[in-house]
Amino acid sequence: MSELSTQWWGSFAVAKGEQRVLRCADLYLQLQALPNQWWLGYDWQRDINQFQPILETLVEELAETPEHEQRFVFAELPSRLRLLPALADRPVVCRPVVSVSLLPFQEVTLFVCLPLWVKLQTGEGDVTLLDIPTVRVCDSWFGPNTREGVISYASQVSEQLDVKPISNNKARAAIEVRIQNQSDQMLTLDKISVPAPNLSLYVDAYGQFWTPRITLVRRDNEDAILSVDEVVSGGLPESELTLVCDAREDIGRSKITKAISALFG
Repeated sequence: MSELSTQWWGSFAVAKGEQRVLRCADLYLQLQALPNQWWLGYDWQRDINQFQPILETLVEELAETPEHEQRFVFAELPSRLRLLPALADRPVVCRPVVSVSLLPFQEVTLFVCLPLWVKLQTGEGDVTLLDIPTVRVCDSWFGPNTREGVISYASQVSEQLDVKPISNNKARAAIEVRIQNQSDQMLTLDKISVPAPNLSLYVDAYGQFWTPRITLVRRDNEDAILSVDEVVSGGLPESELTLVCDAREDIGRSKITKAISALFG
């Protein structure tokens, strides 16, 4: 038997001997409160995509042990745990299923779905015990050569020319990417580097996650400008949203100039 809750993030009471299980996207995360320690087990399950994250309270032992295990010891067992959704700690390289070509002096808006990360903390929120993705991600080098670039995460998602990029998937965050080609050359969007660490995370009343919109401006054949806009993706008013997690690296109103290859491959 277990008790299910769709309110999966926030602060929760946890008593000694209690077990909690979080299922979000491909992630299976189990916590058990033992004398003076928390035991954590997690893995990413194949062919499982939990669009609606669920937090369970278990009253019986599970038959299988997750692939990854960790233990955290305390002088006094914390009475509460805190689960916090977040975005990746590195840029995420998104590849459309079908490449998009943008003509000279044209603008396009794409919507991209980013996987969530989950932070697990004690109730005080002062120490993060775990910070892991909800899907199995691959490391990727994104740059023009082996000397210039940045370590990123690879993700193959389908950019959509649609104001409603995802439906009923509350395990991902939607981001609006506005791209302006201000050069006289065609811009082929085989890959886009999304600056996930620079984005804060919001949630609407339906449990869907959103980020601020970003704008990428190609000025010539060598560089492009990246900015995080002061509007939330999809044009949603901030009054209807709740700020869930601040950006890991806040760039504020700064505009960053990067090589074309650093943003578009």
